[in-house]
Amino acid sequence: MFLAKINGFTPWGNILRTTSAEIVQIRGRKRALKQTLTRQQKLDRRLKREAKEAARKQYTFMERINIRRMKNLLSPSEQFPGRLNLEEEAALPDSPTTNVYIRSTFKTQYYSVPEALAMHRELQHPSIYNRPDAPLKLRIELNMTTEKQTKMVSNSDEIVPVPYPFQHREKRTILAFVNDPKLQELAVESGAELAVGPDIIKKVIKGQFRMDDYDFCVAHTDMSSHILPLRGLLRTKFPTKKNGGLGDELPEIIERFRSGVKLGIKGDPVHPIWGLSDPIVGRLSMPDDQIEANVGAIIEALCANRSAALGSFVNRCLMMTIPGDAHFALDVKKWLPIPSEEELEKMDSRRGGKKHKKKEESAKDRGDAKSDLPVDDEARKQAASG
Repeated sequence: MFLAKINGFTPWGNILRTTSAEIVQIRGRKRALKQTLTRQQKLDRRLKREAKEAARKQYTFMERINIRRMKNLLSPSEQFPGRLNLEEEAALPDSPTTNVYIRSTFKTQYYSVPEALAMHRELQHPSIYNRPDAPLKLRIELNMTTEKQTKMVSNSDEIVPVPYPFQHREKRTILAFVNDPKLQELAVESGAELAVGPDIIKKVIKGQFRMDDYDFCVAHTDMSSHILPLRGLLRTKFPTKKNGGLGDELPEIIERFRSGVKLGIKGDPVHPIWGLSDPIVGRLSMPDDQIEANVGAIIEALCANRSAALGSFVNRCLMMTIPGDAHFALDVKKWLPIPSEEELEKMDSRRGGKKHKKKEESAKDRGDAKSDLPVDDEARKQAASG
């Protein structure tokens, strides 16, 4: 680009005629000179390039795609139909004024078990979904917190005997630990997949016997001392009197594990303070009172995994059918345990003891800090206080 620099002009009539002019060329910005790199800078760049290449080769193409998909997934508690948040419903109306309304514009409506069953049966009418014998599932939202802030309710699987068994159509493999050969034959006839004696326990410890092939383990009382080394290997599968897997009447124990309801507690990997449980409680063709009795037994067994003094373990309970997305919130307050005065006092005493202990530790720390002061300064402070 060129610019004429005018030093002087003739009168306005002859403005285009210059008396003297100087032509100056304005050049563009000079290109930045390439900086010379030191040996250390070159080494750092090469190491970064190699690290990036190694990170790229760590996963295959499909693995990287799956990782991206997993990052986009929500936590199980936030997936459909979501988790109840009372703060979000605080400003919503209590109940709808018509029988047709948008759920998100009103607070959660709670129904009794017969009311929820009536609505599900209407949806499963032959003219609509046509599944009058559909399995009924509960989606129970849990509060996994405990007394310790860093500790949550642990995941577990147990079998809950219900008052009215039903055909759940789940294949359950049961391993029985029995010492007597006759009782081993009886256990297999009662429904156990396999019955073993003390000789198999050493193979289990050495890893020569696969325990992953069996969903549950039961044991006769005569094997209670022999199976103790397996406690760490079996973990939640270890048969005890508490979970009903240890006893003298093997046929009854095996039948309980075959016909009972499988109740599992699973913590949310994204939000550890949340949890879920989705047991099957019956079939839609069963009478209302039988399904209600099964729901009550499951809620009571579930709440036994957490102290009632900590508050309600159940955040919300939804009744659903398999398959189907229709869900109705159940009113389960009558089955929730009420903490006794002794439990509340124990909880308060434990919390008070922790606070008192923290105060003592902080006072001790302050005393140690004062003792670290110079003698003259400490004496001067005492004199000033006196």
